[in-house]
Parts: sequence; C-alpha cells; structure tokens
Amino acid sequence: MTTPPMSRDEVDRAIVGLVAAYDRISAAMYEMDGHPALVLLRSGGLRGKTQQVAVEVLAAVDVLWSQFAALGAQLDRAKTVRAERSRPGEGELRVLTSVLRGAVIGLTSDGIVVDDPSAGAPTTWQTLPGLAGDLETVAAEVVRALGEVEASSSRVAAWYVVPMDALARARSEAVDLGGDALARSDVDGIAARLGEAQAEALRDPFGASGPPAGLLAEIDALTKRIAGLAGLRTAYPEMVRRLIAAVDKVAAAESEARRVHALAEAKIAHAGLPPVPDAVPALRAHLAQLGQLERERRWARLADELSIVERSVAQARERAAHVYEAADGLLQRRAELRGRLDAYRSRAGRMGLVEHDELSARHRAAQDLLYTSPCDLPAATRAVVAYQRYLNDLTERGHP
Repeated sequence: MTTPPMSRDEVDRAIVGLVAAYDRISAAMYEMDGHPALVLLRSGGLRGKTQQVAVEVLAAVDVLWSQFAALGAQLDRAKTVRAERSRPGEGELRVLTSVLRGAVIGLTSDGIVVDDPSAGAPTTWQTLPGLAGDLETVAAEVVRALGEVEASSSRVAAWYVVPMDALARARSEAVDLGGDALARSDVDGIAARLGEAQAEALRDPFGASGPPAGLLAEIDALTKRIAGLAGLRTAYPEMVRRLIAAVDKVAAAESEARRVHALAEAKIAHAGLPPVPDAVPALRAHLAQLGQLERERRWARLADELSIVERSVAQARERAAHVYEAADGLLQRRAELRGRLDAYRSRAGRMGLVEHDELSARHRAAQDLLYTSPCDLPAATRAVVAYQRYLNDLTERGHP
C-alpha cells in the first residue's frame, strides 16, 4: 500500500523539527570535538579500561560524524525541494515524504553510512527522524563518557599534586641549607620520574591507583635528607630494612625473569631476548657499604648513597620486569597462535571442511610449526595466516 504524501504543513513541521534536532546535535558534536578528553583518547598508547573506552568512543565518534553528515545532506535535500515552490505540488510532496519519512539512510552493521555502492549493500536502513534521535542519544553518551575520562584524568592529576609540591619545597629547603645539599640531591631526576609515573597513570586514568609507592618513598627520603642530615642517624635503621625488603623483591623478580627467560629460549627459536639481569649481588654489596658509612658517621655521603641504592633497586626491578615481559610475550604469542589455529579448525569443522585436502595440509603445516620446540614464531605466524586466508577463500567460493 502506497504511503500517502505528507501535507505542506506536515512537511514544514517535519523540517522545522529536524532543523532543531540538527542544531542540538551540532552543538553536542562541537562540544565533543573540542573536549580535552578526546585529545587523550586519540593520543594512543593507552591501556586497560581507558584503552577500551578509547576504542568505543572513537568508533562512536566516527559513526557520529558519518551519520551527522548524512543527516545534514538529506536535510539540505529536503529544504532544497521545499524551497522550489511556495506551494509544492504532489510530485514535490511525494519526494519530501520519501526523504522525511522514508528509510533513506543505509547503514553498515557498525552504523557507518553506506554512501558508496561498491562498499556493499547496507545492513539496515534508517529514517531521518530515527537517525536524528539516535544521533542525539549517542552524542550525549559520548560527551558523558568524555566527561568521565576528564574526571578520571583530573583525579590522577590531583594525586600528584602533593608529591610534586613536596619536591618543590625540598628544592627551596636545599637552597636554604646551602653547601652541597642541592648539588647532592637528585631533585630534578626524581621530579622527572614522578612526571613519567603521572604520564604512565594517564595512559589508564580509570585503572590508575596513584603514584608508585617506591617513588613516593624516595621523595619522602629526599625531603627528610634535605630537612636535616643530622636526623639521618635515627632514620637509618628503618630505611635499611626497607631497602633489604626491596632487594629481596628484586631477587624474586630476577629469579622469575630467569625462569621465564630459560623457558622462552628453549621453546622459541631465535628468541633474541635481552640477557637476564643479575643486580642483586651488587645491590647487597652496596647495602653493606652503607653500613660502613653509618658506622663512620659520614652522614652526607650516607644520604647520597641511600638515594643511589633506592634508584638502583627501582631500575633493577624494571629491568627484571622488562626481561620477564619480553620472554613471556613470546610464549604468549605462541599460545595465542595455537588458540587461533584451533578456532579456525573448529570453524572449518562447522563448515564441513575438516577433510579438505589442501586445507588439512595447511593446518598440519601450521600445527607442526607451533608444536615443535623451538618454535619458529615468524614461520608459524605465516602458516596460521595462510590457513586462515585459505579457509576464508573456501568460504567465499562456497568450497567446491
């Protein structure tokens, strides 16, 4: 049954309503595009929940701009047809009815407007009023999500105010002390590391939990040192106990890195891993030197050496973590490839292709590479991709 054309008044009311909605959407899009949180989400290098939010928000932004442009184009079309005659005839009213009420916007499954016939047929079709409503809803959701990102980033910044202020006061107090107090204090270095920790926290403000405890301990030690080297003798025993515990953690981290490093070297061909660090003997020797300085009451030198040991412990833990992550990453890559191959094999089974000769041969080649030690990861990756592509090709051709 043919839909009767809209009346002139209905057309005018529909256009006015769509223009008002377009203006509201435009304002929301302007707010969204100028939002400082959008800069963070576009900066890359994000992690955790923030990375997930970035993927979702940026995808939504792309959809919004695509749909917003389509809404504007169709609205312009309607206004142009309406402006041709003060009293449009039946032909114009039918065109306007089609534009204003019909499903004229083709969308992909992701919501992107299909405006190129070569891109394939749309998954769904939407009317202008429906599209405008969706745009208003999604734009509001994106702006709200950006507000949450900004609030989380502000919370991270607030966490760093106190330690940064403490470093500023330490510098001022060191200048007041004179002598070698400022020259022997790594104020600039610690401030730089604190800035790096803040930058790292901003990579996932949703999952951040404040400045690193070790770094805060260093700042605390620094401010105590500058505030009064005479009080170092009282603070020394507790500081040493804390450092011994930190070195024990480094020893545990290096042991774990060594285990995973050896496993990766055995399981992965041409692993190319960095050597496993062995910082603990040097760290423990340095701790013994601190005891000698304390016995000799060389407080200024002792304060300097304490800072060095604290930095060395942090760096050793980072190196051990780097080696562990590098080795574990290779093992995880092999496991991920095995999982992908199994998933593709299951897919082939569902399609009745398990017995396909060429496909089976490609599966065996990939499986042999993945389950041979040491595993040639580049070759295994190529084999899995080749299996996937051939499976896709069979699927597209209807597998003869």
